[in-house]
Amino acid sequence: MKKRKKIHTIKTRKFWLSVILFLVLVTAMYVLMLPQGAVRFAILRSGHPLAALTAKMTTEGYPQDLDDGQIGYVLLDAPYDRDRGEEMGTWLVYRYGMIYVGEYDSH
Repeated sequence: MKKRKKIHTIKTRKFWLSVILFLVLVTAMYVLMLPQGAVRFAILRSGHPLAALTAKMTTEGYPQDLDDGQIGYVLLDAPYDRDRGEEMGTWLVYRYGMIYVGEYDSH
């Protein structure tokens, strides 16, 4: 009886470990393989988790010229950063091969 219960718990642990690893993989692919995911992850890193989930963004109306491999995003409902004293409305996404990395554009 003990052996059967032990096998069951090992299978259960393997199942949940595989589910968690799959979710981590899908999340990493979303963050690194899509420009919108890179912007959302950059917003999350800046300390605005709710805005990272609910932000509406567009590429229209970006105020600067961009280099090759850059995408500019304007947030329609931008989070307010108290440290800087301004709304964080413009974000840049850099493309490095297949990987996208986002950061706040303070200009």
